[in-house]
Amino acid sequence: MTQRATVAVAAQLLIAYSSIAGAEPSSIQAGLIEELHYWIDTTTVLPAADTSATIVFVDAQDLAEPSEMASMIGSTPRGLYDPDTGTISLVRPWSAENPQDVAVLLHELVHHRQGGKHFYCEAAKEHAAYHVQKNWLAEREITLDVNWIAIVLASSCAVRDIHP
Repeated sequence: MTQRATVAVAAQLLIAYSSIAGAEPSSIQAGLIEELHYWIDTTTVLPAADTSATIVFVDAQDLAEPSEMASMIGSTPRGLYDPDTGTISLVRPWSAENPQDVAVLLHELVHHRQGGKHFYCEAAKEHAAYHVQKNWLAEREITLDVNWIAIVLASSCAVRDIHP
C-alpha cells in the first residue's frame, strides 16, 4: 500500500469515526459560512448582517429556550438563534459533512440576517427560515422533515404573540 493510499484510508476512517462518535469541529470553517451566506444572497432578498454571528456547540439539554424559535428536524431541536447576543447554538453531534446539520446552520444564519427587519412577533421569522432551509436541501435532493402545519401555526403571530 502506498503512503497516499494509507493516508486516504486513514482519512476515511477518521471521517467515519467522527460521524459515529458525533464529534464536531471546534469551529466551523469560514469557507462554509461564506458559502452559505452567498447562497442566501443569491436566493433571498435578505440583507447582510452588520456583524458575524457567534457559533457555539451545545448539548440538547443545554439549548436555551427550545421553543418555536428552535430549528427542528423532525421533533428534535437542532439549533437556536439568540437575537440578543447574535449567537447561533448548534446541538451536538454536528458535522459539516451532514447536509441536515448544515441546513440547520443555514436556517440560523437566516435568523441572524432577519435582525434588521420588522416582524410582528419573533415566531414570524420561522416560516421564511424554514423555506430557505427547505430550498437549500431540495437542491441536494433531500426533503426537509418538519411539520409544516405546526410551522405555519407557530409563525402566524396569534394575538398572544404580538408585541409592540
